[in-house]
Amino acid sequence: MSSLIFYTQPGAAVVATDTLAVSPDGSPFSFCTKAGYIPHLKTIIAGTGAGGFSSQWLLHASTRMVVRGIHNLDFYTPKGLRELWETYKKESSLTDDTTTTVYQFGISEESGEVVSFAYRSTNNFQSEPLQFGTGVKPACAVLEGHLLDIIPDMMAEQRKNEAEKPHSERVYIGGEIIALVLTKEGCNHIKIGEFEDFVTDEKAIFENFSKMNN
Repeated sequence: MSSLIFYTQPGAAVVATDTLAVSPDGSPFSFCTKAGYIPHLKTIIAGTGAGGFSSQWLLHASTRMVVRGIHNLDFYTPKGLRELWETYKKESSLTDDTTTTVYQFGISEESGEVVSFAYRSTNNFQSEPLQFGTGVKPACAVLEGHLLDIIPDMMAEQRKNEAEKPHSERVYIGGEIIALVLTKEGCNHIKIGEFEDFVTDEKAIFENFSKMNN
């Protein structure tokens, strides 16, 4: 599970995620990248829910598909995600109630403006065009101010809200906060913060890794 905060307007998209991946019991397992950019498609792919699935789709879209932009990619995405999801669930031994959502943000090959789509496993990965504006997952208040300045506070609220839930229902958020800023000129990756337990989690991750390999 992940934190995802995004903002879109015709000329730009900002997509921010945390970097923490956890074990089934909620303990820190690794740090990972949860949103990535495909330069030749001018498209960002991010995901929430089942950890790692959106990264598998990003690899597939960037290396195994002949498409010319985000609209062309969108045409093939629902079928591609359905096929990949069935394989991914088997390989990862996921239960039938596991869910995931993939998001795609890109510069349209038709209009030259930002367009974005969501594909939810709960909706059979049908393409859902998104309106311009701010999106958050899990829920939190949308603050006012410069987006890159307020995202850390919004993620902190998300984490506080999730910490009050039972472990089995909680979204675990931590590590660093990485924002991707997409315009017609390209995409920049910016670290805009880290959580106060980043160093503690990092130490636990490497200690667990050492135990597993001894």
